[in-house]
Amino acid sequence: MARRAAGITALVVLCVAQGLGHPALAARSDPHAIAGLWMNENTLDERLKREGRHRLDPGEGDGVQRAQPPLKPAYQALYAQLQADAARGAASCRWVGLPGIMGYPYPFEILVTPGRITMIFEADSQVRRIWMNRRHHLDPDDLDPSYYGDSIGHWEGDTLVVDTIGFNTQTTVSGAPHSEQMHVVERIRRQGQGKLEDRITITDPEAFTAPVTQTFVYGRRPGWRIREYSCNENNRDAPDASGAPSGGVVGAAVRK
Repeated sequence: MARRAAGITALVVLCVAQGLGHPALAARSDPHAIAGLWMNENTLDERLKREGRHRLDPGEGDGVQRAQPPLKPAYQALYAQLQADAARGAASCRWVGLPGIMGYPYPFEILVTPGRITMIFEADSQVRRIWMNRRHHLDPDDLDPSYYGDSIGHWEGDTLVVDTIGFNTQTTVSGAPHSEQMHVVERIRRQGQGKLEDRITITDPEAFTAPVTQTFVYGRRPGWRIREYSCNENNRDAPDASGAPSGGVVGAAVRK
């Protein structure tokens, strides 16, 4: 009897040591515990918070280097046109899509449910679904080109590997155009307590001459919540070169 009691006590001590006796501690030790609310740590505002500075400090710039994807000639011409449009303020409220949304300066929430991982982004309340109960993409007849494509995922040890195809051409990669042949592979894993890393590899045999890689790190924000946000609010029609409304938008003036 005494031996049995001692064994039970040892098991309880082991469970507590590994965090299995408390849900919060167990989540910390489980590399698959990615559910929760996360914020991109790469953004200008988050960096300035860590450094004790403010966006409006004199000389304060973005400080983020965004390499242009290596484009084939036809897509280089499209890129030049996009840059010209951006220079005259012709932005739009079109969804940023994948992979751009993973670098957006807004929080997102990860929900883990049987057969699916769902990401809910504050930006325009966009939703991304990663299917964990499929090993193959949808058939071409069912694969309608979209902003977020068809994402399927699986765990390789402590890393969530997500494979996505089926994109439309309404989005960009760091401001550069891509084709419907774009293919995105992500390797998402926890980086110690309270950090999440997403290593992204983007290929496009029609538009790019070489793969593009991006890495983002997110910090857990347990006290935050996803707020409602609409791009269309407080925006104004952006004029085209002739001064006529272009259908795009520009940000409203900063309120003092």
